[in-house]
Amino acid sequence: MKSGSDLFADRPLMTMRVSRDSGRSWEPERAVFGGDVDLAPLGTSEWPPCQCPRCAARAKRSGR
Repeated sequence: MKSGSDLFADRPLMTMRVSRDSGRSWEPERAVFGGDVDLAPLGTSEWPPCQCPRCAARAKRSGR
């Protein structure tokens, strides 16, 4: 039986196309796969993560 990470190994986490001229032209689509990046899971669903002094101090204490 496959583990959770193996089930989606061939599926991208995100795809994107970027325009640098207000949508007149677009770069080719890029896909980001789970093995491409080494990111820790988010500690909260808040995005972007809060940068206030209280939350920043809490993140330092928890090692995130």
